[in-house]
Amino acid sequence: MTSKEPTILQGQLVPEIYKERVSRSECFLGRDLSEMRRSQELLSNSTVGIAGSGGIGGAMALRLARLGVRRIKLADPQHFDWTNVNRQLGAATANIGRNKALAAGEIVHALAGDVTVEIFEDGITVDNAEDFVAGCDLVLDQLEFFVVREKFALHRAFRKHKEVKCILACSVIGWAAHLYRFDHDSMPIEEWYSIKDANELTPEVVDRLIALWAPRHPHFPSYEEIRQWMARNNAAPIFAGAPPLAEGILSQRAALVLADLEKAPFCAPLPPIPAMYCYDAATFEGVWVTADGRTQQPVLTSPVRSVA
Repeated sequence: MTSKEPTILQGQLVPEIYKERVSRSECFLGRDLSEMRRSQELLSNSTVGIAGSGGIGGAMALRLARLGVRRIKLADPQHFDWTNVNRQLGAATANIGRNKALAAGEIVHALAGDVTVEIFEDGITVDNAEDFVAGCDLVLDQLEFFVVREKFALHRAFRKHKEVKCILACSVIGWAAHLYRFDHDSMPIEEWYSIKDANELTPEVVDRLIALWAPRHPHFPSYEEIRQWMARNNAAPIFAGAPPLAEGILSQRAALVLADLEKAPFCAPLPPIPAMYCYDAATFEGVWVTADGRTQQPVLTSPVRSVA
């Protein structure tokens, strides 16, 4: 089946308005005025492809637009339902049944009118993955972990297009967010997933993918109870407060990458998969974990202290 042509919402730059609307962020994009302006120009001229317009992907599109990125590609074949209202940009009464990428793209375009949004309503497919990645400076892989064939197509296209700096991704479980990346010379996703048949998602394969995608589970409930909940509801549980946490750490890393600041003295670099950075808002822990198919479930050890 032939993929639908992308819908393009064209932005119109008004330099005076753009300068004013990004001015408060610009201060933190360098050590002096020259570096700040150079970084903001890099953001302005960047193109970011966001595969998946759910709780993290849609919010990232709006956040990147606020940071001054002026060309964004969005892809998602799904349509809003009521279970999306707890977390997803555009999920509201008026948009139930509408395509997620289209609804999120309209919100992003309406922000200031200077962001061009290219919307792939068919989502990422084997046929359109290369068109989606082409011309991007950064790709965010916010596809669901079990969408294996499409993920592989997205990553193959990334490895072919050397102009793309990297793929960044962030996943959530419970109160925690996991931040990770793929580079052109790092472990490819096919090796990381280690799946022979993308069509055969047995319970054992699903368990392995969950352990890769979210290797540090919340300290409650148990993983067994999470799986039982999934079986009862035929869906993955997502706490409404977790996607904003993911958006926070992912948007800042994306800005550092796009502004060419992901190096000393500006920040510590994010190593590629199988390393992940995990921040757990329930335990106040930020830790490095290895996403190798084994799971960790932290125990809350530090007592909660009141402040006099």
